[in-house]
Amino acid sequence: MQFVWHDHIDSFLKSTLTYLEKDEAINNLMLGIALRIQKDPAYYPEFKLMTITNTTGLVLAAVITPPEKIILYSPRSEYQEALNLLIQELTQHQIPIPGVIGPKQLAERFAQLWSQHHSCQIALDMHLRAYELRKVNQSVIGPGYLRVATDADLNFLIDGMINFHFDAKLDAVPDREKYTERAKKALAAGSVYLWEHQGQVVSMAAASRPTLHGITIGMVYTPRELRGHGYATSCVAALSQQLLESGYQFCALFADLANPTSNSIYQKIGYQPVGDFTSYLFVSSH
Repeated sequence: MQFVWHDHIDSFLKSTLTYLEKDEAINNLMLGIALRIQKDPAYYPEFKLMTITNTTGLVLAAVITPPEKIILYSPRSEYQEALNLLIQELTQHQIPIPGVIGPKQLAERFAQLWSQHHSCQIALDMHLRAYELRKVNQSVIGPGYLRVATDADLNFLIDGMINFHFDAKLDAVPDREKYTERAKKALAAGSVYLWEHQGQVVSMAAASRPTLHGITIGMVYTPRELRGHGYATSCVAALSQQLLESGYQFCALFADLANPTSNSIYQKIGYQPVGDFTSYLFVSSH
């Protein structure tokens, strides 16, 4: 087996792109991040790209955008030897790994092996389901309209991003300054959309990580006091329709399986499950 640290995104994509694009929707996380790096190398302050191959092709790919978890992908069902080699390389280079996210069994096996090698505890972060949509059920779209967020919406975006990450247990102590910068970047990119009803902004969603044929929807958030009116459903459905009409063949998204409401909403819109991901955190035993 050959392990390669890729200094350039082009060489990483040369090794992985044909595999990742076979299932674009389920691979939207790694593929979308890799294509984002290719388009704008400065988007992430730091990134690490790794592949393991054998004589028959790709066995394992890994991406890290510190301080985030390592993202894994394998087109194989046998990857134990490759995981051991990856852990050996990460350990040797003293790369800090706060956790792992990837297809359920792959992430689970990596977490077990990492725990054994580093004598740390594993904590389940989230069970996620990846969805794909190719046709919107437009009957779920209620009163109101979709529009791109503008500079005048900055405070709504900042609060929405903070509360989204807090509610999803992605950030226990959100830093307002950090999310202000993220919101400004999203506004500049024109990637956040709002649902407005009777002159009031009531929900938000973002489109990101475009791939060759698809794009991912995320950061779906409705303020707590406005929930239960179908605003998020309308927002996601209308945004999905707009993205399909703009030329994308499909939209993808992840939903936390611990949240049956969002999973139900997405399926009513027309999203179909394509696979399960799991996210783990590593907790020091000392």
